[in-house]
Amino acid sequence: MLLRLLLLPFLLILPLFASAQSPAPDSSYAAKLTAPGVNMISIDGKYKVWTQKVGAGKIKLLVLHGGPGNTHEYFENFPQYLAKEGVEIYYYDQLNSFHSDKTDDLSIWTIARFVEEVEQVRQGLGLDQLYLLGHSWGGMLALEYAAKHPEHIKGLITSNIGYKATVFNKHRFSQYADIIRRQAAQEGKVIAGLDTMGLPRLVAYITPAVTKEFRSLHMMRRVPEHPIFTRSQAHITRTYAATFMPFMLAWDFSDRLATIKPPTLVIGAQHDFVPPADIAYMQKHVPNCQAYVCPEGSHYAMWDDPEHYFPALIKFLRKTERKG
Repeated sequence: MLLRLLLLPFLLILPLFASAQSPAPDSSYAAKLTAPGVNMISIDGKYKVWTQKVGAGKIKLLVLHGGPGNTHEYFENFPQYLAKEGVEIYYYDQLNSFHSDKTDDLSIWTIARFVEEVEQVRQGLGLDQLYLLGHSWGGMLALEYAAKHPEHIKGLITSNIGYKATVFNKHRFSQYADIIRRQAAQEGKVIAGLDTMGLPRLVAYITPAVTKEFRSLHMMRRVPEHPIFTRSQAHITRTYAATFMPFMLAWDFSDRLATIKPPTLVIGAQHDFVPPADIAYMQKHVPNCQAYVCPEGSHYAMWDDPEHYFPALIKFLRKTERKG
């Protein structure tokens, strides 16, 4: 019962970001499979995952999307900012994501297996000394990969993720409490003890209206949304949310931050549910680490604060290349 209560706030958000648990293939899906640079990489000896090389340049950047279950599509604005910097981008949809193979085998849902999936993708693409950028869940995965395979990474970028799930989720639920309190006040109501009642009781107040406001304040602040971003959200696969969420909620990298060896950039955002304090903590505890907090951004800062997100990323790439 407690696990169901813990999952509920996350599951309430899902309809706002995806129209179906398992989105059906559409015209964009077919176009993606035959697009230039597409390479279906074999993993685990029985599945194929979708990848695409975009652009050409000395800097090789592999991007890891969030979710799990999101897609590479919300990185499609990266070439607009990075192509002129000589960045060769590699998109990749993880197993069970929209453009890749699907399986109901629940044993795949371990962090260790996803780390090895990234390694198989790297090998399949023939990449070495690459830059690895992970956003949200992809940032967790990037940290885990960097801890195990640092020899392949020239530079590591984590985007909109902290170091310990219980820490940033505490901040997330305080943001929910603020919205609940504000919406209640607009109706002339007072809900006592929101900050101390605990998550199981707080869940009862997280209505669709609350999740909608949370989305506009802390997930994607810029309106109207760009069609690329809207398309990416429509393609999120949520079928396995209840399967992967327990290990997401328990994830803790705090004791291993000091083991990260590559030059690292930690990107956060002022309005994200991952608080700037987490970003500062990571900068302090990851060796050779720089940090940047996008002042106008939220969880998808590459879309609602690109004016700050990409200059910070480019500055890191240039600096690391000069030292390399």
